[in-house]
Amino acid sequence: MTFCTDTDLLYWEPNLFRDAAFASQTLLAGTGDLAGTTFTIDAGSLTNAHIAGKMVIALAGPVAGCFPIISVNSATQLTLGVLHDALFPDGQAPTPSPIGTANDLTFAIRTFSPQIRVVSDMLKQASGLVPGSVLEEEADILNPEVLRKACVPGALQMIYSALAAIAEEPAIYNARADFYERLYRRAMRNARVELDVDGDGDADTVRLLNVVDLVRG
Repeated sequence: MTFCTDTDLLYWEPNLFRDAAFASQTLLAGTGDLAGTTFTIDAGSLTNAHIAGKMVIALAGPVAGCFPIISVNSATQLTLGVLHDALFPDGQAPTPSPIGTANDLTFAIRTFSPQIRVVSDMLKQASGLVPGSVLEEEADILNPEVLRKACVPGALQMIYSALAAIAEEPAIYNARADFYERLYRRAMRNARVELDVDGDGDADTVRLLNVVDLVRG
């Protein structure tokens, strides 16, 4: 279980999936055609590359930018849209807005799922859900949105720390890593995680997450 998505990162850093390619995992790249909210790739398979909704596609050419993937419609076609507040409404179907029309665009679909996974595991452990324990197997977190507020800056801190480690001029990356670390710590100070440990759907215990540190890479 992870507590944020690639699209969540995009809200904070609109060009992250273009500018931080070194720290990401590239799932698929090539060329394709855009028609409104539909993108069709020229070669390869979206399904075989495990592309899914709430990932991000970076486009270059007449239409350029990083856009959230709404859904994968087939092995060669996906739906994408402009990022806006109502794009993923809670409990409702997404409402994508058209981007434009262009052929032979270069694309890359990248993910920061490794960083998201590491931070999510840290947050679970801070909640008392130690991997492999009986509690970790049986307990449910009833308010995961609280952990999303910490997971996003935690993942971004790891990403910018990795970029700073290989940059010739790391100052700007270190500054952003420090900024997101502060946001992460603030989110942790305010986090109250409600756990259901007996499967009845009600909170049996509350954990306060104000003691976890990030380690700079």
